[in-house]
Formats: sequence, C-alpha cells, structure tokens
Amino acid sequence: MKQFFQDVKNSFLLSAAVSIILGIVLIVYPVKTSLLICYIAGALLLFGGVVALIRYIASRGEPFFFRYDLFIALVLILFGCFVIFESDLVIAFIPVVIGIILLANGLLSIQKAFNLKKTGLEKWWLEFLLALLTSVLGIIICTNPFDAVATTNIFIGICLVYSGISDLVTTYYMGRAKRRIKNVIQTEINQQKILHDDNVIDVDEDELH
Repeated sequence: MKQFFQDVKNSFLLSAAVSIILGIVLIVYPVKTSLLICYIAGALLLFGGVVALIRYIASRGEPFFFRYDLFIALVLILFGCFVIFESDLVIAFIPVVIGIILLANGLLSIQKAFNLKKTGLEKWWLEFLLALLTSVLGIIICTNPFDAVATTNIFIGICLVYSGISDLVTTYYMGRAKRRIKNVIQTEINQQKILHDDNVIDVDEDELH
C-alpha cells in the first residue's frame, strides 16, 4: 500500500512538471513549439515505419507473425510525411487534443476532490474548484475561440501551467489525506490494544480471587 501511494505521488509530480514545462515553452515560443511538436511526431512516425519495413523485409519466409508489418510500415510512413508536410493542418487539431486531455484531467480531479471530502479533509472544496476550472478551460480550448495560432498556444500554455500547479495542489492534499487515514488507523489499533490489555488484566484479577 505504501508503495502504491508513492507511485501515485510520483506520477502526479511527473505529470505536473511536464505540464508546467510544456506550458512555459508554449508561452515563450507559441508558434515554434507547435511546429517542433509536429516535426518530432512526424520523425517518430517515420522512424517507426522504417523499422517496421526493415523488420518485414528481414522476416520474409518466416512465420506469419510479421506479415502485417508492410501495411503498418506504409501507414506510419505516410502518416509521418503528412504530419511533417501538412503541419499547419495538424497544428489546428492540437488545441482539441490538449483540450480533451485537460477536460479528462479536470473530471478525474473532481472525483479525487470528493474522495478527499470522504476522508474528512476540510479544504476539499479548494481541490474541487481547481478541478472544475481545469475542466472549463479544457472545454474552452476544445472550442478554440481564438483566431491566431500564437494566441491559442499562449492560452494553452497558461492552462497547462495552471493544470500542473493544480496537480501539485492535489498531490499535497492527497498526502494530507494519506496521513489522516494513517493516524485514524493507528488510533484504532492503539484503542484495540488498550482494550485487550484491560481485558487481560481483568481476567488475571478474577483468577486471583
């Protein structure tokens, strides 16, 4: 259980750090970042397609395990070229993808806020408000009300920084909730131990009489 909580905490911290860093980069370089994302994604797709093609050629005459590699290779290569050479079209879809991610993150955080409420944490409503705002920002990004790409990316960057900070707040309150639960369990164990010791003493006194 302890390892589970630690893994959850580490994943939240990593997600928050990536979100904040990416948000800052988008704010500082709103246009270049989008192009860079497209080029990196396209290069990775091309690399995967070439690897699949080489694997298909090397496996000729082998069992059927690699018979779909030619199709996969062609799809990856074509899609990689599309992402690189039609970057403007791909960039137009980036806000929708990020908006969906923020919306999903916000909805999950709302559920976590109610879980914090069940543990008796007084300031659970703060996490709820942060999560609700994250969800609203995700919806706004999905609708993409901005005309300029740079303006959209700056707004996305601000939202990502906010989302990262919100995740850090969630991690902090999850840690408090964990300690609260641990203290409650420890208190119950101590009470049970005291009751058990009292019963043992009573039995011994009765036997003496």
